[in-house]
Amino acid sequence: MIAMLIVMLILLISGVRIAYALAISVLFYLICYSDMSVMVLAQRISVGADSIVMLALPFFLLAGELMNASGITERLIRFALSLIGNVRGGLSFVVVITNMIMAAVSGAAIASGAAVGSVMIPAMRKQGYPDSFSGAVNAVSATIGPIIPPSVGFIIFASVSNASVGKLFIAGILPGILLGGILIINCYIIAVRNKFPKGEKLSVTEIRESFKDAFWSLLMPVIIIGGIVSGVVTATEAGVIAIIYGLIVGLFIHKTLKLKDLLSLFIRSAKATARIMIIIACASAFGWIISREVDPQLIVDTFSNITTNKNLFLLILIAVFLLLGTVMEGGSIMIILTPLLLPVVNSMGIDIIHFGVVFQLAIMIGLVTPPVGILLFVISGTGNIPVPQILKSIVPFYISMLIALLLCVFVPDLSLVLVRLFGGSII
Repeated sequence: MIAMLIVMLILLISGVRIAYALAISVLFYLICYSDMSVMVLAQRISVGADSIVMLALPFFLLAGELMNASGITERLIRFALSLIGNVRGGLSFVVVITNMIMAAVSGAAIASGAAVGSVMIPAMRKQGYPDSFSGAVNAVSATIGPIIPPSVGFIIFASVSNASVGKLFIAGILPGILLGGILIINCYIIAVRNKFPKGEKLSVTEIRESFKDAFWSLLMPVIIIGGIVSGVVTATEAGVIAIIYGLIVGLFIHKTLKLKDLLSLFIRSAKATARIMIIIACASAFGWIISREVDPQLIVDTFSNITTNKNLFLLILIAVFLLLGTVMEGGSIMIILTPLLLPVVNSMGIDIIHFGVVFQLAIMIGLVTPPVGILLFVISGTGNIPVPQILKSIVPFYISMLIALLLCVFVPDLSLVLVRLFGGSII
């Protein structure tokens, strides 16, 4: 098994895509260290993709594409600008707030980062903000996407842990708002220290008009989250409703979406779904080999010998997640490690929903951590800002993310209070 891990790391360092690196390392193990047929790889990849929970994934990805094509980003930015007023560093607040609202539409960090960054980085550059700061705040704010529901990450976690997708969605609301709030405080401190420009104060009429323009965009998260919280729909059904709503808004209300645009949107969503699914399927095969070769009780005993304190256990895991996040994609980490860690999580009495939120927050930091940090490259390409330049201003934002993560570890109710409040109504 160690040889399999070494092969995977060598392939990743060599620049091989994560899905192929996982599949090739499993194939290497089956040929060299097992008497099983190589057909096991194909079988496990098929099993990894065969999950009823994963049905929600393409629906929410398509819903995000439809809303973006309907001009949601510009409307939300205008509304956020009207709320901020003439606060110093106001444009950076707008980046965070817009990403929080976008999170409740697409649930994907890369989509949010690209959509918001393409508009806000040029605007911040025009106002005199340093490119390094603009790139850093846009990259880190996009990590809120997979925390506030609907969340692609929570769908993946639910598929391998059998946790409730609906409860995970609800559990992510407060941590996502907390992270956004801490980022805004950080932006304000940096803005005051560096005397960044102030925003423009708008009249009540302008605020009202921007709200009216963004109303249908703001209503979508209410429909999705409200349907899940009330127990009326499952997460998958909410995704279907989001698509129907997106089509109605884009075609008949905003009228910015044309029928001829739909084919390209469907193709983009299909490609995005395929990219995620092949990673999930190959990671599932990789994780199956590891879980087959490692005795779960051995893992439980190992951690029990280290600590029986659940908070210390979570801190150790966070260190592991952060380390892996520098070289691996977050979904792969989740699929590979979750089956191994669940016996320990259960033995220590950690709520599976709380664990899922902490896990998701931890791997989000990997999205902005080199060398694999995908969001760094997305924002770099979107805003034409070199990655090393973004890294010059990103350290304070790392601290903000760690503070939010540690608060969720030591205050489990941040994740669980809404789940307890709505109880059995969530599917």
